[in-house]
Amino acid sequence: MRFRLRERALAIAVVVTTLVVIVLAGLQYRWSNRVSEATGVRLADTLQLSMVNWHLDFLRNFSEICLTMRIDRESGSEEDLRQYAGRFAEWRAVARYPDLVADVYFLRSTTPRPTVFRLNAPTRQFQIAEWPSRFQGLDELPAWTNVPPPGLDDLARGSRTDTTRLAESFVGEAVRGWRFDPDIPALLHRVGYDDRSSAGLSSDLQPAGWIAIELRDSVIAASIFPDLAHRYFQGTDGLDYQVAVVAGSRVRRVIYTSDSGFGQDEVADADGVMNVFGRAGREAPGSSFRVFHKTSENTGLPASAAISWFPLARQTPADEDWQLVVRHRRGGPLGAFVADMHRRDLAVSFGVLLLLVLSMAMLIITSNRAQRLATLQMDFVTAVSHELRTPLTVISSAADNIAQGVVNGRDQLTQYGSVISHQVRQLSALVEQILLFAGTNREPQRFTLQPVAVPELIDATLASAAGLIQAGQFHVDREIEPNLPPVMGDLVALSQCLQNLITNALKYGREQRWIGIRASVAQNGVNGRDIQISIADRGIGIDPADLPHIFEPFYRSPSAAAAQIHGTGLGLTLAKRIAEAMKGQLTVTSEPGRGSTFTLHLPFAEPLNRQVDVDASASVTQVH
Repeated sequence: MRFRLRERALAIAVVVTTLVVIVLAGLQYRWSNRVSEATGVRLADTLQLSMVNWHLDFLRNFSEICLTMRIDRESGSEEDLRQYAGRFAEWRAVARYPDLVADVYFLRSTTPRPTVFRLNAPTRQFQIAEWPSRFQGLDELPAWTNVPPPGLDDLARGSRTDTTRLAESFVGEAVRGWRFDPDIPALLHRVGYDDRSSAGLSSDLQPAGWIAIELRDSVIAASIFPDLAHRYFQGTDGLDYQVAVVAGSRVRRVIYTSDSGFGQDEVADADGVMNVFGRAGREAPGSSFRVFHKTSENTGLPASAAISWFPLARQTPADEDWQLVVRHRRGGPLGAFVADMHRRDLAVSFGVLLLLVLSMAMLIITSNRAQRLATLQMDFVTAVSHELRTPLTVISSAADNIAQGVVNGRDQLTQYGSVISHQVRQLSALVEQILLFAGTNREPQRFTLQPVAVPELIDATLASAAGLIQAGQFHVDREIEPNLPPVMGDLVALSQCLQNLITNALKYGREQRWIGIRASVAQNGVNGRDIQISIADRGIGIDPADLPHIFEPFYRSPSAAAAQIHGTGLGLTLAKRIAEAMKGQLTVTSEPGRGSTFTLHLPFAEPLNRQVDVDASASVTQVH
């Protein structure tokens, strides 16, 4: 009943542990997903902020020019032009990149082509010049044909595009009216009016011309972009990101790149892509900004609100806009980094969980084995008590009969003496067996290893067990191969080993009363070429489920207990330990109902005799 309660408690513990592990696994998976998501959001926020700040700083470099070039009146007069020249000198004196501006032009509105005036910086005078070759695209500027430029002159009509409104709300009144041409590149500003009528305008005034500030793309690519990259994408050991500014989709043009080759082809695994001009493109439909992961800001103004730019001087396809492209350098793309981190977190979490499961399993198995060992030890104590009580009772009874004169005559006295002698031998064998087992567990046993003749070993064993064999009326079938080489071992210990095997055969083969002893050379034995000594019986046999346990200390099979066969469960334990101490092995084959065969495998004798200390307790821990 107690054993069943322990089994039930163990089953409940296993079920509870399984449920706890399943719940922990679910929580670990959920927490890992949350951590991965939070990490992705944090990295995306950081990257978005860096890109927005990069863009703001880039825009600031151009806006400073526009702010400095403001004058009170913009009539396009000579006085205004002198003011523009002075303002430009002031800007160059304090500018971070004074070489950014290549030339300043005033394009007076005349037909059929605008008249060009170029600023002579040293003299601060605008002088007539040839039409710049890089301004060829401005021939089609709508202003020259009296049509208001889109997105800016439509202020007069009260209609503005969303992009223009967004740009103006960000850039502010100070730089309103400025345009950007990316092909030159140049900043353009309409100045002054005259009294000629202009179709499409609400007044009778027409623009007198444009201020055109030509920018050096070499300074943008070689100075501004590298500085911005190091300012906003710098790590402790250099740039954390690969950075490129590209234009065009069909014919790709790399304006700037931090790494040779990066941006030359479309970067499919880019961590962030931003349209510098603030227009939505195919990279991020409905937005001019895309990062590898969603950010924490899901409401309010989109990120593109901070990516405002000057209205473009001409209508160009969005695919031709400048694109800022960034990709993480050291750990690969951030999306892959977050995914790898998620997988690592899951692996570590489930690894820890697996260790917990293994620890619990080992604890349950150890506890179960401890309980089982305790049961075996109790059974051993019971068996030993019975084995001790039986001979002591017989000896005590015989001694009382002799002392009280119950025994009459020499024949009865001889019979009583034989009984007492037999019981004493059994009692001595039991005590010797227990002491030997205790000794092998406590300290190494000393064996004298020397060549032992196999026939001599078998004769010594049969002589020691002769009394038991005769008492059980067993027939011994002995077959020894002639001219067997000697084995290396201790004669007394090996005899004890074989005697334990014969004792087992006597116990479990009572009905057939037959024992077979075979000795031969095995060419393909356990240790290669060795000597095999087999002890066989035709008894009850061993169930296959019990075979792995028969060499464990104190173990007795249920069939032996059911047959009420007495024993301590130490005979096979000692036999196996002795065999392994002699560098041999003990194996068994059995079939229930047909008997068992135990085979002792011993190596051939070595040339020289020697005495060694053998740690018998270090032998295999499985014993019967």
